[in-house]
Amino acid sequence: MDDRPFNLQPPAAKPRGPQNIAEFWARARSQPGGIQVMVAARRAKAAAAEQKDGQNDVEMTDSNEAEEPAETEAEESTETPDINAVRAQLLQQTQAALATSNWALDFLSLLISREMPTQATSTLSQETRATVGLGTLGATMLAAPTALAQSRETEMRMTAIGQRYLALDNCISMAKPAQSRLEHQIEAEEKYWAEVSTVKEAGFRVARMAQEPQTMCVSFGFLNAAPEFKNSGIAPLRRADDGSVKLELGRRGGGSRRIRVRILENDKVVGQSSLPDPLPENATLVDRVKDARNTIFAQELWHEINREARTLGGRNVRMSRSSVTYAMSPTSTMSVELASLEEENAKDTAGSPRPKDDVAETLSLALALQLSHAHKINERRREDRNAVQTSAPVYSLLGPIVSWFEHERNIAQFIQHLLAYSKALRSAGLPASVLVREPPVRTPPGAGTAADSENIGPVLYSPPAVEFDVDITPQSRLRVMVKPPQSDGPRFAVWTLPPPPSSQPGSGNPLQSVFPPSPDEYFDANDAVWYINGAVPRALTAHSMLVLEGLKGNSSSGEEGLARWATRSDEKGLVDETGGFGIGFEFTFSEGGPELKMTGAFAEGGEKVSRQWVWGLGSPAGEALEDVVRQVLSSCLDT
Repeated sequence: MDDRPFNLQPPAAKPRGPQNIAEFWARARSQPGGIQVMVAARRAKAAAAEQKDGQNDVEMTDSNEAEEPAETEAEESTETPDINAVRAQLLQQTQAALATSNWALDFLSLLISREMPTQATSTLSQETRATVGLGTLGATMLAAPTALAQSRETEMRMTAIGQRYLALDNCISMAKPAQSRLEHQIEAEEKYWAEVSTVKEAGFRVARMAQEPQTMCVSFGFLNAAPEFKNSGIAPLRRADDGSVKLELGRRGGGSRRIRVRILENDKVVGQSSLPDPLPENATLVDRVKDARNTIFAQELWHEINREARTLGGRNVRMSRSSVTYAMSPTSTMSVELASLEEENAKDTAGSPRPKDDVAETLSLALALQLSHAHKINERRREDRNAVQTSAPVYSLLGPIVSWFEHERNIAQFIQHLLAYSKALRSAGLPASVLVREPPVRTPPGAGTAADSENIGPVLYSPPAVEFDVDITPQSRLRVMVKPPQSDGPRFAVWTLPPPPSSQPGSGNPLQSVFPPSPDEYFDANDAVWYINGAVPRALTAHSMLVLEGLKGNSSSGEEGLARWATRSDEKGLVDETGGFGIGFEFTFSEGGPELKMTGAFAEGGEKVSRQWVWGLGSPAGEALEDVVRQVLSSCLDT
């Protein structure tokens, strides 16, 4: 295009190197790695050139001479052109372009001057019009369309239409796979959102993930759970290729787990809580979310049981790697463990029903209820603005269960003692009895400010106190309350009861004055039994005094004979201060159980005689104690 008088294309830009040190430095710093990389490249290039020169020992002179003009031209090309010369060249090219455009305009105007002279006159120059004139130049069609070409016009039009149809059909065939993919995506989205909607309708909170707003997640955890499990109750709901929802459970993906309680007697399982079947592969999303919620609840329950077990070592609670055990008795043990549903289902350990399955099921349910109650307490503590927010305390989950069994064991042991005393007294003909009753359940403190579920929790988890009404004689009556064990063990409260209304008017309980119970509670069953052991002889002494007063009218000595009798110094019998006669009572223990012993010194045939009577569980039926007392006292009064 250099032969044309005017070139519309801009000239190619010549390579321009750096003109000064500052520009060279700026270019070097803009390169990746800076001046250090450029210097290293230059050095490597120089080393390569030197190595190449060492290999070529002989160099041609002509090549050196040929390189000199090239270097000279490169040096000349880098010279700065003169501004006047550039201006003159630009004006020359502009004038040449103007002249070329005028020639082209005159040519076109002469070409159309024959058909449209008026329009040609407005664009034709005066010099060309004066020199050539209008209508001197024209154009004629060289090849007119033939009849054959005109007859094929319709065919060609139809061919063009067919080509358009083929292109449209090709476009449709290409759009069908896209349509199939779009329909598949629509079906997958409909299936995905249908399952997500069922989860939301089931009561679970569904929202977008904070880190991935394009992904939905479901919250199935507990807001009042321990910090280790509070953030684990959220799982992403990712869509699979077929539209099903993939529930990513994170660390809970190891399988479904539940708490299992076993009752063992002599290392043999006699009771076991039931475990649900593992979820099938085609389980619904709601079932999977519920299973994840139950799994994280069981994991938190197992975590809290292990925390509490470390503090219950003094109450027969032991820990192992896979279970926590509590010795309920020398032969019975309760075991708690976190079981995997898949593994237990593979083992098929259900078997036939066992005699204490209901006990194990009740204990498993109690542990779950207590953890829920602890969550309620955490919520109440968090809502209290005045409460000091501290770390989560150790929940009391095993403690109430241990207290229940200890309480039952204490009651059973205490009932055995009372029944043994009652049978010994009844064998002596005394109207002794033991009545067991439970006091009414009282509303715990602060019940007006808590929900009903929080109020009933302490009532269900704390074993109730049990009261025993012990009648030794009609006048001597006791009430013993066995309270649930606390951190310092069980407690026994003892106090006296007034005689029934049918007794002699004005008479009171003699134990209140001669052997009152301690105002403080007893912390051991043996202490309470020791008090009853001392109360029985004193109650029989008071009853013997009433028998002695009843003999007043039948005695020949009258009031003078009664005045000689008094209570012994230990208050366990009566003594005749003048004649050396008397009776004494004592409660002792033998291999067969407690025995009531009565010793008497009385006159028989004009001589002083000592004798002992024993009543117990294994002793043969004999005289009643009251008849023996009456005989001994009558013989003494007549002397």
